[in-house]
Amino acid sequence: MTVTTEQAELEQSWQTWHALREQDLNTDYGWLTVVAFNWLPTSPEELPGLPGKWWAADGLAHVTTSGGLTLNGEPVDGTTSASVAEAGSLSWLLYGDKLVELVLRGGRYAVRQRDPRATTRAGFNGVPTYPVDPAWVVTGHFSPREEPVRIEVATARPDLRQHITSIGTVHLALGDSAYELVATAAGEGKVSLSFQDETNEDETAPWRMVTTGRVQSDRTVVVDFNRAINLPFAFTDFGTCPAPVIGNQLALPVTAGEKRPR
Repeated sequence: MTVTTEQAELEQSWQTWHALREQDLNTDYGWLTVVAFNWLPTSPEELPGLPGKWWAADGLAHVTTSGGLTLNGEPVDGTTSASVAEAGSLSWLLYGDKLVELVLRGGRYAVRQRDPRATTRAGFNGVPTYPVDPAWVVTGHFSPREEPVRIEVATARPDLRQHITSIGTVHLALGDSAYELVATAAGEGKVSLSFQDETNEDETAPWRMVTTGRVQSDRTVVVDFNRAINLPFAFTDFGTCPAPVIGNQLALPVTAGEKRPR
């Protein structure tokens, strides 16, 4: 088969992107290192794997301990408290080289533990993908909303629902069908599309996400499904990732992008 210049450039660009993607996953406190997720109780209690007693009250997360934890390099002796915005995260404390990350999800505080020696990281040998295929680079049209809209969605956790903020929709054609996919902001003039397709649960994770190219002045936008990625819940049992909104389901197998991690 003759490889065109366009195909070769697409492959080379993807290889660079994919290498950076795997490098980002395999950092000391990347998504391969999450080893625990615990909702904070309303009164002081111990949490598995951590010293001290933890709780949430008065809009803050609290921990009291007489040793083991450090904050900004200093030992914690007594009670320390912190807060974080909804859907945000805070690299709060260290327990040895284990990071205690504070998150707020659905109005509830929780802590994630990130361990650079996690077995998921030690056994990581890359993210499997489909072969790069120019046919999965499609052009769509972005229709912005006059005002962003919050939409409640399910998540990777059965005990949590969250909200995503839709800034518009992307219209595109795949196979014999036309789709209107709810989009969220991705920065730099780009948008993100969380989607499901007919490869899910078999070759791929239950849902994936793709970030588009910049929205052009005529509102056209390039969607390269070769760069569809797994969200954190595909790599760890402790992810809280929002699921796609109803309507972001594609009635065909998207045989492009990342496959389910081994």
